[in-house]
Amino acid sequence: MCCVCARLVPRNLTEEQMQRQIRVCMNTVQMSEMIPNFLTSIVTCDESWIHHYDPLSKQQLGVWKPSNSPPPKKFRSSLSEGKVMLLLLFDVHGMILQHWDPRGQTVNGDYYANVLKTHLHGAMGKKSTDLLKKQLFLLQDNAHPHIAAVALAALAEIDGTALKHPPYSPDLAPCDFWAFPTLKRQLHGKRFSSDDEVRNTTGTVLKGMSQNNLFHMFELFIKRCKKCVQFEGCYFEKEKIVGPVESSDSE
Repeated sequence: MCCVCARLVPRNLTEEQMQRQIRVCMNTVQMSEMIPNFLTSIVTCDESWIHHYDPLSKQQLGVWKPSNSPPPKKFRSSLSEGKVMLLLLFDVHGMILQHWDPRGQTVNGDYYANVLKTHLHGAMGKKSTDLLKKQLFLLQDNAHPHIAAVALAALAEIDGTALKHPPYSPDLAPCDFWAFPTLKRQLHGKRFSSDDEVRNTTGTVLKGMSQNNLFHMFELFIKRCKKCVQFEGCYFEKEKIVGPVESSDSE
């Protein structure tokens, strides 16, 4: 058996990977039930490229026309070459850190460890000293810089613990199923002339997003973990379960 998710994850999971999904999700659900204020102790993070120009999606380009009129002309568009890397960290109370990687910077374990010890720890203290007093659970994916020994050691230095995350699972990561898609929908179709303009506009959009009910996003994270267990490790998209299907029918 395998699971197919054409948009979020363009690959099939092996049976072993699906079982790992189940184990990790069961552990997360158990932690949410046993640890007081578990959701308010989670900080989630991920990186994504923000382009100087990101074309509108097909849905955003859609226009209403009479049934007897010819279809609108569509022009091929592509992402601009100009782009900057954003590292985003937030919790149930809002955005904690927007860190922009310098151009040409190699993002490795040492670099990420410095971000955690210096930038994240400093941003948490600046936002609220209470954040530094409670236990920190960092929800991140399995990118090599995130799981490097030096990065995990840096996380331990600031009294943090990395939550386990199953491989190839954007449907279980708030940054992937909510934060970056929401951000980029509001940036689609905008043209920026400089990195500074990208950063300023992105910061304004994120400020508005942080005023929404972020606690619901973390509740949804737990809900998705429960669904993963219920549907035996399958992917789901927009909370709709995708799979399982026979491997002979998958492409």
